[in-house]
Amino acid sequence: MQLRTLGRSGVLATAGLLAFAGVTSADSVRADGDLVTAGVQRVVYLGEVAPSAEIVVHVGFVLTCADLSHADAGQTIALDFESSSHYGDGDILSVSSANLGPVPSDWTADDEGCPFPAPTFTTSATSDVRLRAPSAVGTGFTYTIFYSRTLSPLGNADDAAWGRSSTAVSFQLDVVDNTPPILHLPTDMTVEGDTTGGWTAAFTATADDAEDAPDPTPSCQPAPGDLLPLGVTTVTCSVADSGGLKDSGSFDVTVVDTTAPKLTGMPADRAVTTHDPSGTTLTFPAPDASDIVDASPAVSCSPASGSHVGLGTTTVTCTATDASGNHRSASFDVVVSYVPLHTATATWGEPVAGSDGTFSANHSRTIPVKVRLFVDGTERTDGTADLRVVPCGGSSPVVRLPMTYGGGRWNGPLDTSLLAGSCYTVRASVDGLSAGTFRLELTGLDALKVSKR
Repeated sequence: MQLRTLGRSGVLATAGLLAFAGVTSADSVRADGDLVTAGVQRVVYLGEVAPSAEIVVHVGFVLTCADLSHADAGQTIALDFESSSHYGDGDILSVSSANLGPVPSDWTADDEGCPFPAPTFTTSATSDVRLRAPSAVGTGFTYTIFYSRTLSPLGNADDAAWGRSSTAVSFQLDVVDNTPPILHLPTDMTVEGDTTGGWTAAFTATADDAEDAPDPTPSCQPAPGDLLPLGVTTVTCSVADSGGLKDSGSFDVTVVDTTAPKLTGMPADRAVTTHDPSGTTLTFPAPDASDIVDASPAVSCSPASGSHVGLGTTTVTCTATDASGNHRSASFDVVVSYVPLHTATATWGEPVAGSDGTFSANHSRTIPVKVRLFVDGTERTDGTADLRVVPCGGSSPVVRLPMTYGGGRWNGPLDTSLLAGSCYTVRASVDGLSAGTFRLELTGLDALKVSKR
């Protein structure tokens, strides 16, 4: 014996309508035998079923305002099985009760006409009807169920609330030797991509059949195991039983990619040196990126390898971006330090030599500066040498004095009358390399204090 639950329309409304006793002169409670199809379906075709098949149908109810007699606001309508009729040796096995209410507070009061369009009220409560089909093959078998209606709590003129209307629903079915299979499909779904290009389809489609054992197996396109790309794909399935009867349906699968790519091989923090006081050219291997769905996510770094960066710390940020716009970033630091290509040193001669790094002289005196200059430990007797005089605490020279080589040393007469202050740093340079300094303090004294640094 096959049990089927028909709460949706496989279930087709017939052209005729159930005839209600009398004429509505008050509110009505109508039974809806098809909860999927819009409107109130009072006569519902249940399709072809096997002999003696058991069917469960869910019946809803709709209260409609009419004429001048009405249910009272706040009342609940109890709907109970009252009577039934059917043809053949089938049977109505059970009918459950249902409650409709409470009636809304703005429901039309007695002796008042209904607004237009007429208000309706319904709830999710249903009456479950269990039918058994006749054992003999045939068509047009009809089952009709009548419901009683009881209002609670007691209200005003309850006996007139319904007039002569009735609450009833009819179901029709045909009994055949072979019934179509029933296909069971997933609902529409949204899934995260799990492989390159999209999602490996993983869903289950089954079917029930009253006569076939085992039940027939549905076929779907695309099938489980197929690759579904990003976006919406409609999966269409069908099934046929051994007698050639079929059922078909479809559902949508939306494949999304919300997972950011991964970055691997990020360079570590590093320290580099340069002989260029403006900085150096930054070079590093680009990191790799991988993504579940995108086979080739893009990788970019800022600043890029090959860029010129200055002295100090530069933070390099690399970002991987997939085709869906998901991205992930990481960074590393590069510390650039300046190291001169050549090192110059100075050996000061008299009168500067022999001091403790500070030389004092009377203002306006000309100081005969004598110095031997060395580059990478080798004494230089040619090239370009000069003295640069910078105010203490300053950075720019106020005097730049060329020196000449003679007598086994470089010579430069420093005229202090050109200097307005009292404290200076005197620097000797050769071919642009700083070789050494001494501090110059100008006073009105004649005594000289010499210090070499």
